Amino acid sequence: MVMSDVIEIDEKNVIIKKYSIRRTGNKGSSLETTIPREVFEREARRMDMSFEEAIEKLDAVWRFNSFHGLHLNFEVKEE
Repeated sequence: MVMSDVIEIDEKNVIIKKYSIRRTGNKGSSLETTIPREVFEREARRMDMSFEEAIEKLDAVWRFNSFHGLHLNFEVKEE
């Protein structure tokens, strides 16, 4: 998959929710935030999985570096 340097967002149709950030790991080496449940449920439906099945089978994958911000995608775990 090739990511473009520009990600266009239709601001009229964007749902915005803000979540706090928590330090985790050894000496705060990682940060955690919340993924809204409705986002995950929508992705589970799109992949024709129940919520519980998706919790077991999917990984949350962040892509970043070649564009501003983050892109969150859900992928089936490799077995």
